[in-house]
Amino acid sequence: MKKEDSRANIWVYGKLRESIETLELKPGTELNLTELCDKFGVSRSPLRDALLRLERDCLVDIFPQKGTRVSYLDVNDIRQERFMRMNLELGAISRLMELKLTPLEREAYITRLRSLLLKQHAAHISGSFVEFLKADDEMHATFFSELGYERVYAVLYSHTGNERRIRLLSNLAGKIADDVEEQHRELIEAIASGDKARAVLLDQEHLSKIEDEYAMLMETFPQYFIK
Repeated sequence: MKKEDSRANIWVYGKLRESIETLELKPGTELNLTELCDKFGVSRSPLRDALLRLERDCLVDIFPQKGTRVSYLDVNDIRQERFMRMNLELGAISRLMELKLTPLEREAYITRLRSLLLKQHAAHISGSFVEFLKADDEMHATFFSELGYERVYAVLYSHTGNERRIRLLSNLAGKIADDVEEQHRELIEAIASGDKARAVLLDQEHLSKIEDEYAMLMETFPQYFIK
């Protein structure tokens, strides 16, 4: 692959993935490759490579000689992604609570968490569900970055696109945003006080909430789920 094609592939992949995760491209949408090439100003080669990556992420379905579409949501895929996130994140937050931080380092980290909570609140009151979830992801990413585990989070992020889509659906249904700020506030206070057991328990409860909503979301948005 040419260097220019490689850069274009990465750029197109990022753009398409964001459009899929934010539901700009809704589940089941048929993708016209000619239109996408024109939209992004690229040739077929980098677009094809980007779509193959998205297929591996379970975000698009490619049917040879027939077409390409945005994947429908599959609860089985989502459960696997949730399992991955739950176990990696709870391991990260457990190790985070064992870090020997100086008082200044701990204060700086807690201040960072609280600033992200304010950012999320601003998105909430403005009605921007996409920005709300971005701020949510930023906060949870700090559990890894504070440990120097950015690569672990990058792998996790790349494999949880469907989990991100269903969280956005939950927001659109008026569910997650109602309680998530308070859950984050309690979690931050547990981290600030150094209470490892409570921090792990609160994060586990927080991450588990959406699992109770699958049936409701499938009933509310049946057109987005695999038949």
